Amino acid sequence: MLKHFLVVIIAISACSFLYGIYNYNVEIESNACQMTYMFAPPQFSRIDFEENDKFRNYGLYYYNEGRISIEVHKTQFTGAPVIFVPGNGGSYKQVRSLASVALRKARDSATGIHLDYFTIDYNEELSALYGDYLERQTLYLKTCIKIVLKLYKSTEQAAKVIIVGHSMGAVVAQAVLRDSEFSKFINTIVSLSSPINKPILVLDEKIHAFYKSINKNISVGRSSLKLNKNSNFCCATCSRFLMSNHTNNEDKNLKNVLIITIGGGNRDVLVPPGFTISKYSDIHAMTMSIPKVWLSCDHLSAVWCLQLVQVINRYMFDISASDKQNFVYFTKDRIRREQAALTHFVKLNIIQSKEINIEQEGRHNSIWREDTLRVFSKAFKEGSKSNFIQLIPLRRHKKHTKLCIDVTQLEPDDFLFGCTVKSRFNNDSFCQDKVSLSHNFQILPSIKNKMRSVAILDINNLKKTYVNWTHVGFFVRASRKPKMYNVDMFNPAERNMVFKLPRWSTFQKTILVNESSQGTLYYKLLVQGIEETFPTIELRIVPLSCIGDLNSIIIKMCIPWAPGFNKYQIIRDPSAEVFYVNVPVSSPIGYNSSMNPISLEIFLDPLCRYQISYKFSIVGTMSRIAQQFWHWLPSHLTAVILVILKNQISKFHDESSTKGIRPYHGYFQYASLYLITGCRVLSKFLTHNDDNESGGDFSIYPAVIIHGTAIVLSILLVFSVWTAIILNAYGLSKLINWFLLRSVLLPIADTFPILFAAFLISLAIRTCGTVALIITCALYLLLISNAYSDYLENWLLKTAVSLHAKVRSFYDKQNGISTTPTTGISSDTTSLMSLIRCDGMNNFSFHLSLFNLLIIMTGLNSMTFVAWVKDHRIVSLGTDPSLLPTVIVISSLGLLWRLKSPKKIFSFRIGYRIASLLIYMGAGACIIYCQDALYKLNYLIAGTFVLITGMELLGQCYKKFSL
Repeated sequence: MLKHFLVVIIAISACSFLYGIYNYNVEIESNACQMTYMFAPPQFSRIDFEENDKFRNYGLYYYNEGRISIEVHKTQFTGAPVIFVPGNGGSYKQVRSLASVALRKARDSATGIHLDYFTIDYNEELSALYGDYLERQTLYLKTCIKIVLKLYKSTEQAAKVIIVGHSMGAVVAQAVLRDSEFSKFINTIVSLSSPINKPILVLDEKIHAFYKSINKNISVGRSSLKLNKNSNFCCATCSRFLMSNHTNNEDKNLKNVLIITIGGGNRDVLVPPGFTISKYSDIHAMTMSIPKVWLSCDHLSAVWCLQLVQVINRYMFDISASDKQNFVYFTKDRIRREQAALTHFVKLNIIQSKEINIEQEGRHNSIWREDTLRVFSKAFKEGSKSNFIQLIPLRRHKKHTKLCIDVTQLEPDDFLFGCTVKSRFNNDSFCQDKVSLSHNFQILPSIKNKMRSVAILDINNLKKTYVNWTHVGFFVRASRKPKMYNVDMFNPAERNMVFKLPRWSTFQKTILVNESSQGTLYYKLLVQGIEETFPTIELRIVPLSCIGDLNSIIIKMCIPWAPGFNKYQIIRDPSAEVFYVNVPVSSPIGYNSSMNPISLEIFLDPLCRYQISYKFSIVGTMSRIAQQFWHWLPSHLTAVILVILKNQISKFHDESSTKGIRPYHGYFQYASLYLITGCRVLSKFLTHNDDNESGGDFSIYPAVIIHGTAIVLSILLVFSVWTAIILNAYGLSKLINWFLLRSVLLPIADTFPILFAAFLISLAIRTCGTVALIITCALYLLLISNAYSDYLENWLLKTAVSLHAKVRSFYDKQNGISTTPTTGISSDTTSLMSLIRCDGMNNFSFHLSLFNLLIIMTGLNSMTFVAWVKDHRIVSLGTDPSLLPTVIVISSLGLLWRLKSPKKIFSFRIGYRIASLLIYMGAGACIIYCQDALYKLNYLIAGTFVLITGMELLGQCYKKFSL
C-alpha cells in the first residue's frame, strides 16, 4: 500500500511541477508598458582611452541623437553624468530609452538642466552564469568612472556620477562600493530588476565569492536593514519608506551613496521579486507600486518601459542643479536626494493640496451642504459652477467610526478639512478651528486617466484629538472638469476581516462577504499564516449587481516584514480575474504572522454589490514552487542517481547475472524519497543560515515536489540515453559515429584507456574542462553502445544455438531416434551463456548511472564552455572552475575502463557495502549542501567517481592477494 501511495505522490509531483512551469511562463498578465520613441537617429560615440588595451572586448560610449556623430574628446560636457551598466547578456544600446527621454525632457525644460548618458559595452557577456566575468566588469566600471569624470572641467561635475544598473549590472555597480577610493565618486545607484540580494544560480564558486565579498566589505562601512520578529512596515506609525541604514560609525563615502532598488514584479520571470532588494538599500519599490507606473515590468522591458523610464529621469532631474557657468551636477545633499526618491518612487500617492481659507471662500459664491446619511455620493458631470462645501457630521453615527471618501479627478485646489461648524444669525454656516486633512488622501492606480483618490479617516481619533470638532468637510473648487465623490461611513468591525491560510487539502472556497451593500467603498482583509514564498491564496471579488457600467476594483497588498514590496493591482474584469495572495520573501525566523498579518485593502466600485471569497490556490502555489525552487532540480536529480547507484552496488553480488543488463534497472524506485525527511532534520544541525533575519527553513512540500520530479526526470533521462545507444548500435547514426571518429576512438579507448584519459586531461588543461567533458561523454556513449552491440551478437548466437538444439531434439523424437544427453550442446550453450555477464561494460545499468552523472556535470559546467567559445582568453586568464573536477572524473574513468569495472568479487562484499553507504551519504549531501550552491555538485560527483574507482582497485587487489 505504501509503495502505491509513494508512486502516486511522485506522479502528482511531476505533473504539478510541469503545470506550474507552464502556468508561470504562459499565464501571465499582459505587458502594459508603453514604448519609447526617438525623434532623431541614435549615436553611440566610442570613448577611447589607454586602459582599453587591457579590456579589448569592452567599450565605453556616449549617447547622443542626430545625424552627425560627435568627437567626445573635443566636446565640452555640461550635463550631469549618468553611467548605464547593462546586465547578463545585455547590450550597451539598452540605454537608448533612458537617454532619449532625458534628451526630450531637457529640450523642453527652461531651467537648462540636462543629463549626459554614458553606457558600457560588456560584449553581452553572461555574467550571471560565469563568475570570472564579474570582477573584470567591476574593474572596468571603476576605470570608466574615472574616465567619465575626466571629461568634465567643473569641479562639481567631476565629483559624482549616478549609475543605473540593469540586472547583473547593478550587482557590478554595488561591487564598486567595496573600494572607498571609488565609492566617493558615486552619488546614487539605481538598480533595475537586479538579483542584487543573492544570485539566481550559483554555477561556479566565483559567483558565490563575488556576492560574499560585496556583503563582507560593504557591511564594514554601512549598516544593513535589520528585521526581527516584531518588524511591521504596514502599521501607520512605522517608517516604511526609508530604511534608515545609517549609524555614526559608518564610512562617510558609503553613507552618502543612495541605493535605490526596483523590482519588476510578476512579469519578471527571470528575477523573482525577493531577489531585487539589497540589505543595503535606502529605498526599495516594485514597479506595481511606483506612482505613475502602476504596472509590472518583465526583465527586459524594465529598461524601455516609458512609464518607469520617465519616473527615473524625473528623479535625476530633481536632484540636479547648475552653477553660475551653467554646468549641471547632482546635489550632494543626501536629505534632498532621499526626499526626491521618496516623492517619485514611493510617496507621490500622498497628495499635498493647497490649504483653503474656508471662512473667506465659503462666504462668496459657495454652496454648503450637510448630509446625515452614512453612504452617499455627489457627481459634477459638467463641473461645478460654484464652490461646493460638503459637510459630514462626526457625532451622529456612534458605531460607525471610520470614514472613507473616494474622489474621482481630485485637484490641488480641492481641500479636505475638519472643523467646528456654527451658524450665523442669517443661517449661514461657518467653520472654527479648521485643520487640513488633505494629507490623508492617497492616489490609487487608475485607467483611462481618471485619477482616483481615497482618504480613510478614524473618527474616534479625530474626536479625541479635536474635542470641539463637529464635522469633516470637503471643499470642491469651482471648475469645468467633471468630478465625483463618494462617502462611506462604516463600522470597522464589519469591514475588517481576519482569516488564515487554508490547508493544502482544502479545495472549497470560503465566503467572507456574501453580498456587500450598495455604496460600499472599502474592505480590509488581514491574512495570517502565509510565512513562506510559495503558499498562495486565490481571492475572488465577484460583482452580483451594478447600477450602470462596471468599474474596476483596486487591491493594495502590504507585507509587514517586507519594506518596499507593496503591491497594487487593478481588477478590470472582476467576474473573470482573481487576485493571488503570496509573499516575495519569507518572514524572519520566529515571526508572529498572527500579530502582524498581511494587509489587503480593497477599494470597490460603490455602484455595485459584491461577493468576496477565497480558497487555497493549487495552481498559484505550484507556479510559485516552479519559480522559486526550479534550481533545486540538478541537486535532487544527482541525489536520485546516487541512490540508484548505491542500490546497484549494494545488490551487485546478490542478484542474477542478467539483471544488471537491463538499462533501467533500479530507476523505477521511490526509496530516494526517504532522503527528504532525513536531510530536512540533518540540515537544521549541519547548515547555518547566513541571513538570520529571513526564514530559510522551508517546509517539506517543495522538496517532495522537486524530488518527485527528479525521479521522473531520471527515468526519462535513462530511456533517452538508452534510445541513443540502441540507435547507435543498430547503425542508424553513422553520421554521428563518423563525426566522433568511432573507428579511431574506440580502439584507443579499449586498448589504452589510461593513455586516452591522459590525452583528455591535457586537452582540458589546454582548452577548458568542459571541452574534455563533452568528448568524454561522447566516448563513454560509444563504449556502452559498442558493448551493447557485442551483447546483441552474443544473445542472437545463444538464441540460435538454443533453438537449433530444441529443433534437433524434436526431430529426433519424431523419427524415433533415441539420443542420450551429451554435453556437447550443453557445454556450448553454457559457454555462450558465460559470454553474457553482468560485469564489465555489460553491466549497462551501472555504466548508465555513471554516464548520467557525467551528463549532469557537463551541463553544470556548460557556461564555462560558452565563455571559452566566445573568448579563449577569458578561461585561460582566470581559473577554470571545471578543471579540477574534470581531471578527477576523467582519471577515475580511465582506471575504471582499464579495470573492466565493475567486477564481481564475492570475497570483497564488505567493501562494496561500505562504498554504497558512502554514496548514500553523498546523496544526502546533495540535498543538504547543493540545492542553492550547484557548483558543489561537481565535487560530489567527482568524489563519487573516486570512491567507485578506489572500491574497484581495492577489490581486485584483495582478490589477487587472497588467492
